[in-house]
Amino acid sequence: MARRADILAGYRGHVDAVEPVLSGWVAEVARPAAPVALVVRIDRADVVPVIADRPRPDVAAAGLAGPNCGFAVELPAGFLDGLEHEVALLLPDGRRLNLPGIPPSLALGPVPADLVPARAASIAAIADLLRRTDAEAGFDPDLIGTIQAEAFNAVGGGDRGFIFYARAGARLVGYGRLERGQSSAAAIGVVALTVLEAYRRKGLGEALMRALLGAAATARMSAVWLSVRRDNIPAIRLYEKLGFVPNADHPAGNWKVPGETAMVWLSPRRS
Repeated sequence: MARRADILAGYRGHVDAVEPVLSGWVAEVARPAAPVALVVRIDRADVVPVIADRPRPDVAAAGLAGPNCGFAVELPAGFLDGLEHEVALLLPDGRRLNLPGIPPSLALGPVPADLVPARAASIAAIADLLRRTDAEAGFDPDLIGTIQAEAFNAVGGGDRGFIFYARAGARLVGYGRLERGQSSAAAIGVVALTVLEAYRRKGLGEALMRALLGAAATARMSAVWLSVRRDNIPAIRLYEKLGFVPNADHPAGNWKVPGETAMVWLSPRRS
């Protein structure tokens, strides 16, 4: 997967939301008060024209553009089918704006997905998922092979921890992984949670985390920990919704990333 390109030189903007309406703002640096004409291209064929001339007093107040630089466009209903589509914002001459806030591939509409335990997921599908997540994180996806996928999946047993995968169609699109401590730390677990960019804001992260916490409670684990970037507000809100609270007194180990916030969930079944 190629590295995402930077925003087109001479422009600034952001995509704030994709569904139910694709919206955001864009402006030309040299002419911040001039409305920008653009097109939304879907799957390299269907094109929806739009002009960024809606009021955005928040953007103007920040000194980023003129007062009328916002855009909003409803995506054609035929694309809201739960499948991945390539969505791009371009200038009329075909140049891609590469606005931040929107991945190059998006699952549009409701996504029917099911959760798959470790034993029911194929190693080939796991390897494909890990390659995609590594690419999105800026790592080399070619380093992932069968051995790495098998090692990752090996945690999915009651004595070592639990793994659930989110599957949409025939493809795995996310995972929740809880690695259990050993010996005297067996009642403590550490979570890693990832959903592919194309499938975020579809409820998959919450479903995966609820499955992990349910398994942890059934296994009489007393606490589940995780580490989250302080600027990842959507993730923090999700974890808080599920009962996680910040706690600096975390267990030892290299799972806690420097500069991130440690959060803990305490099992209601703990003795």
